[in-house]
Amino acid sequence: MNKNEYKSPIKDKPMRQAGQSLREAKQTLLDENVMPCFIIGSVCFILMLIDWVRYFFKWYPHPAYVTVLFVGMLLFSIYKLKPLRKTGKNLSLGEEGEQAVGQMLEEKLRPGGYQIFHDIQADAFNVDHFVVGPTGLFCIETKTHRKPGRGKPEVVFDGETIRVNGFTPDRDPVAQVKAEAKWMADLIEKSTGKHFPVQPILVYPGWYVAMPNPIPTVWALNELGAVSFISKARTTLSPEDVALIVFHLKRYVVNTDKERVRSLSHVSGSSL
Repeated sequence: MNKNEYKSPIKDKPMRQAGQSLREAKQTLLDENVMPCFIIGSVCFILMLIDWVRYFFKWYPHPAYVTVLFVGMLLFSIYKLKPLRKTGKNLSLGEEGEQAVGQMLEEKLRPGGYQIFHDIQADAFNVDHFVVGPTGLFCIETKTHRKPGRGKPEVVFDGETIRVNGFTPDRDPVAQVKAEAKWMADLIEKSTGKHFPVQPILVYPGWYVAMPNPIPTVWALNELGAVSFISKARTTLSPEDVALIVFHLKRYVVNTDKERVRSLSHVSGSSL
């Protein structure tokens, strides 16, 4: 099948997120002001360096020097930037999927007394979504894959192995979400002093997901199935436990963000 026949599984674009205008303004500031100055300065530095080399070695001006430099830089740029196009597209697709799932969770679950946390940062990974509510705790890992334009593509989960349209992912998503759920359970137990089970869920937005095994340890669903599963789960959390967990998670998120900002500020200050 031609790769151009593949499409995004997200039908409706997610709504704008909190602070998105500020993020876009910062990116525009970088793209339109900082980067041009950096590029112009770099070009001027290179031209200055060429003239000084000419001066010391008594070389006569010749367009071949700058031409060789330009061709070399052009080939190097093509070599470095070409792979980034695919990476950028995959990052955009993943971001779109996480926003769509996050928006669905917010719209469908928050009115029912659920609290949803997004993009919880750990040392070497992040938790896409974490739901706290009267039916329990749920750790959600979003996997966004392009769908072929033809046929009836589906995700099949037998309780142990995931197959996306017949292919097994390179990185095991089941082991990944299990590890994330355990980390969240340990984090909550450490901060609250109480142990709460955490249900890991893999979400494939926009896909049909089949599960031959009716009671797996990990559930694989699409975004609508995830909302339904969470709403009907049988675990019961008291309002006091929900409030306790939410309080400690909010404190963790705020403190983690402060530490990241402080760390980035320290690195920036050290480099000056």
